[in-house]
Parts: sequence; C-alpha cells; structure tokens
Amino acid sequence: MRFEEQIEALGSKIGVPLQVDDEGSCVLSVDDMTVTLQSIPEAESVGFWGEIGEPPPQGLEKLLSAMLEANHMFRGTGGATISRDSETGRFFLCRVLDLRNLDAEAFAAALERFVNVLEAWIALVRDFRDVAPDMPADSNVPTGLRGDGFLAV
Repeated sequence: MRFEEQIEALGSKIGVPLQVDDEGSCVLSVDDMTVTLQSIPEAESVGFWGEIGEPPPQGLEKLLSAMLEANHMFRGTGGATISRDSETGRFFLCRVLDLRNLDAEAFAAALERFVNVLEAWIALVRDFRDVAPDMPADSNVPTGLRGDGFLAV
C-alpha cells in the first residue's frame, strides 16, 4: 500500500481523520507524545520518529551507554534506533519500514509497537534524571529493555 493509503486506513482504524501534509508527513498526538510518520518515496518506505527528550544534566555517560547497548542488534528498541539531534541535543527514536510488505493491520501494529517503545524510553530518560548519580554500574540496559532483544510490550 502507498503511504497515503496507509494513513487513510490508519485513520479509519483509530476513528480519527488523518492527513498527509505537502511534505509527505503525518503527525499524530498519542497521550503526551508526538509521533511523526514520514513518507520516504524513493525507498517505498515510511519513517516513524518521536522525541525521547533532552539528556539529563548528570549521568549522561551511563545513559548513552545504555542507549548504545539498546541500539545494538535492536536489543531494547523494538527494531528502531535511538539518535541525537546535533542542533538541539535532544534524543529521538526512529524506525523505517518497507511499505511494500505492510498491509493496513501490520502498519497499525508496527506503529503501536513503536509508540510503546517510545513511551518506555521517554519514561526511562525522565526517570534517569532522578536516579542517574546513584545508578549501579551494572545497570547499562534499563529494566524492561532486557531479555530477548526487544522491549516487552
């Protein structure tokens, strides 16, 4: 399905009319999060991305280590990657999916998994601010992001 068709089907599924803007993106508000769905036509793909938040003032090295470990083989990202915007310093979660292999149900399920992982990382970074100086040395991968390589959702 084309990106526009996926967005239309998603809107029907969730009961909210969704629109693709002139730049090929659709912005969703989910709880207190904003998730952008971006068409990547040259690759027949869609990108999901959402802001995790800003780095904590202390304990950044431990958080970055946890993020790198989570990115490795997608252990704690549900198939997405964590990145940092060089202009703002804020962290983001991003995922790209091939539209050629997605029907409407698979698209909605992938988006739901992405939102759940984003929500977990937002909470982790927010809570990390409170515990960073006291975190034990062996806590590189946050609780809930360990195990079989994916966040339990």
